[in-house]
Amino acid sequence: MKKLTARMALALILFPFTAAAWGPTGHRMIGEMGETLLHSKAKKKITALLANASLAMVSTWGDEVRSDSAYYYTATWHYTNLDGGLSRAAFDTMALKQDKGQNIYRIVALTTHLQQHPDDTAMLKMLVHLVEDIHCPMHLGHAADYGGNTIRITWFGNSTSLHGLWDDGLIDLQKLSYTEYATHLMRTHPLQSITFDGQPATILDWVWEIYQVTEMLYASVDEISKHYEYSFRYKPFMERSLIHAAEHLAALLNYIYR
Repeated sequence: MKKLTARMALALILFPFTAAAWGPTGHRMIGEMGETLLHSKAKKKITALLANASLAMVSTWGDEVRSDSAYYYTATWHYTNLDGGLSRAAFDTMALKQDKGQNIYRIVALTTHLQQHPDDTAMLKMLVHLVEDIHCPMHLGHAADYGGNTIRITWFGNSTSLHGLWDDGLIDLQKLSYTEYATHLMRTHPLQSITFDGQPATILDWVWEIYQVTEMLYASVDEISKHYEYSFRYKPFMERSLIHAAEHLAALLNYIYR
């Protein structure tokens, strides 16, 4: 067990990209928007479980807890690496495998777990975080480049990666707090209340759409040098991912705590 813990700690140091997705602003935006879609019964139960903390503020817990050795085993839960150019049938076959990251698999598993153990506060917060993670497109990136982390770019004079650009670079460029940006999106893109049917296939439908964006982003690398043009063109895809994350998160929570 000590050897396993040491290996996991080393993995987290060498490969931090396996656990990082949206920065705090993106995560909290999703939580802020998602909470507005909770049904009254679900909201009451979740608020009690979270000791009155908001979904926005617990949404970063999954990354914060990485410093606790008791949670090193969750390092691979935050992403699922997929090859490029997959057909829908191949995507469905590969998405729930666990050998290249477990994000999609864990969302399905935790949904079932929380139905059976609804008072498991730690796993509730983890589910919130993981659902948000998978809507960050580069968390469905290729294993060969570690989800875009080895694709180095320059963004307004700063060295970063394709992954980092979509974690927080585009969001930070807007110069808004999470509440300001969430309020703007809810005013301009009214959220839709979605009913989750309890089927893993529905989650795969959601993630398949994200995968299409991921494929587009890999093809967009040559455009990044034109920073403002890139932001103007691709910001709508980022905002749509944030909105859908909020809608899908609320759908799962309303299903679990109905």
